[in-house]
Amino acid sequence: MQLMRFARSTLGLKIIVAVTGAIMIGFLLLHAYGNMHIWFGAEEINDYSYWLREFGQHLFGYGGFLWIVRVVVGGALIVHVITVVALIRRNRAARGSRYRKTSRRKRIIIGLTMIFSGALILTFLVLHILQFTTGTIQPTPFHEQDGMGIVYINLYQAFQVWWIAWAYILAVAIVGIHIYHGAWSVFQTLGWNNADRNNLFRHIAAALAIGLFLSFASVPVMFWTGVLPEPPSMSQTQQHTQDHGSVEATRQ
Repeated sequence: MQLMRFARSTLGLKIIVAVTGAIMIGFLLLHAYGNMHIWFGAEEINDYSYWLREFGQHLFGYGGFLWIVRVVVGGALIVHVITVVALIRRNRAARGSRYRKTSRRKRIIIGLTMIFSGALILTFLVLHILQFTTGTIQPTPFHEQDGMGIVYINLYQAFQVWWIAWAYILAVAIVGIHIYHGAWSVFQTLGWNNADRNNLFRHIAAALAIGLFLSFASVPVMFWTGVLPEPPSMSQTQQHTQDHGSVEATRQ
């Protein structure tokens, strides 16, 4: 009962926002690490996509661990949005004080930025999953094998289209802005901020945001500029997939 009351308090809501935000930032860091495999070519990123589905398969089945991660991150996202909305409503209902009036303009700008960027990020995530994970939206041909998208080919073909490449870069730029304000808010919520450490925390938040932006934006840029080569033919890719499946069957 006390835990529920605390969770409904303003401080409790802020902590929930901070924790769920940290979960999503952690996921983005892992996702960025995964994207780095594409720098080494088609075989590397395709093998990594198989590894993600094979990890923990003895406990959770093929692809089971990946679905657990998706459920956890998706749940964190839903709770994050609901809690942020609750905080916004509570702030609007609260009576203003002199301190709040003096910082009202700044809070409004930051608040609107976070709301607007959060809505755009949510839209981007849905479209991103529908395009590259499920293949539901197919502005470019979606290639799959054994019910799984062939990562390198799908990314290459998508980012040959200029508006898809630039939309992706713009989206990850918005993610970076959101993360900068979000990471800084986490430090404030946890009570770690003070005059001696604020510059350090701002630099950490900025480095995190810029690093994630560069990591994600590098993928469409390298495909668009030709740094990453054209993928192998479909027959070669399918043969590699079949060989990979044969090796795994032999291991089992």
